[in-house]
Amino acid sequence: MTKLDRSSTVTRSKTVRVVFFALLLDLLSFTLILPLLPRLLDHYRIQEGSVDNSLLGWTLQRANDLRLFLGAGDTYRGRAVDVVLLGGGLGSLFSLLQYLVSPTIGRLADVHGRRRILLLSMVGNIISCGIWVIARSFRLFLLARVVGGLSEGNVQLSMAIITDVTDSSSRSRGLAMVGIAFAVAFTTGPALGAYMASIDLRDIFPWMMEWGLNPYSAPAMISLLLVSLEAIYLYLYLPETLPAQKPFQKKVQAEDPSSHSTLSRIHTAYFSFLLLFSGMEFTLTFLTFDAHGFTHGQQGALLCYMGILSALLQGGYVRRVAGKRVSERSLALQGIVSCTLGLLALALSASTSLGGARWLWVGVTGVSVASATVVNAFNALASASSSSAKGPAQDGEEKTGEVLGKIRSTGQLGRAFGPLLACGLYWSLGPIVCYTLGAILMALVGRYVHQRLPERVHLKQA
Repeated sequence: MTKLDRSSTVTRSKTVRVVFFALLLDLLSFTLILPLLPRLLDHYRIQEGSVDNSLLGWTLQRANDLRLFLGAGDTYRGRAVDVVLLGGGLGSLFSLLQYLVSPTIGRLADVHGRRRILLLSMVGNIISCGIWVIARSFRLFLLARVVGGLSEGNVQLSMAIITDVTDSSSRSRGLAMVGIAFAVAFTTGPALGAYMASIDLRDIFPWMMEWGLNPYSAPAMISLLLVSLEAIYLYLYLPETLPAQKPFQKKVQAEDPSSHSTLSRIHTAYFSFLLLFSGMEFTLTFLTFDAHGFTHGQQGALLCYMGILSALLQGGYVRRVAGKRVSERSLALQGIVSCTLGLLALALSASTSLGGARWLWVGVTGVSVASATVVNAFNALASASSSSAKGPAQDGEEKTGEVLGKIRSTGQLGRAFGPLLACGLYWSLGPIVCYTLGAILMALVGRYVHQRLPERVHLKQA
């Protein structure tokens, strides 16, 4: 196994580049499916939804029973509303599995090394994509998502590797590469997925249909190719970066009670925001499919627009004004207000009598502004609050790392429940009620942030 030469700046820079390229491949594979999910699930619904002894048929029947029990049977029946509920359930399941397995992956990487556990994670990703290629049934597709959720440790391990090879003066720049990888992937991945969905491998290789080829095997094959290339690249070029283990020492230090209270309020606000935001954001492609009949190409264009706008805002606005002219709290509030207005616009977009298509783009613009600003602001608030805790100066970095790890975990938990709650609301009461209620609750989160969180001037870039 290759070990990292920590004395070489060139070697450390090369390691960051290796991690960036590998993470980009991983995120491209991950984002391919985003514009496809509504029609992909609708394909399974049409194929299996009326088959009582199928997993999907049984699930939809139980969902219908629940709908009638709740008295929402005639409240809203879009042309594919059951697909929205299925999508929310799958989205929450994937995020929940990530949340549950994340601590274990982190502990294993601390004991056995980043490289070994990352490569093991890649094996799971390859298996997941391989199952998707032959997922002619919903049961197999569900299995692919479960395996993928349990194997998704690439982002956290990439951040751990960058932390290993950078010092305090270069860490922010190194971790910024993770944000760039996300921006590039979420801009190009959905468009690539939408294009590949126009290719039906069953027409090209009809003799392979008995192996399980389906209408979405082409994007699945590209996803499999990307993660396979990533695994080979990591095996060839990624050194082990785990520092030599030092004897464990329990550090006892006084902590400022006011700092602990502030962090607790930050966690409450962050969880509430991501619970709402992740759910409402997740419903977007289902709204455009259900209410506007978007094709794969139109879905890809929508997500590409959101990715480009978010990246431009992060690079051209957030980095320039954060901590100089705009405090962390103000930056978060700007995003929350934009999201609130965006959700109201999405509610209007669901009404054909009010020119829905125009309001749709207003809505996704508001959501994109929130995506570019709020998470950065909360990370900075948490980092600044941890720095105010009393303790030895040399413990500051460890304290900040611990705090950022905990707030990321809080965010994962919000993302685990958000999609199911939002899609369940959409499914039972319709998009107008869903987005209107989402806007009201988001406004309440903004009020909490304004009243309970501190105004900090010096924003630290995460």
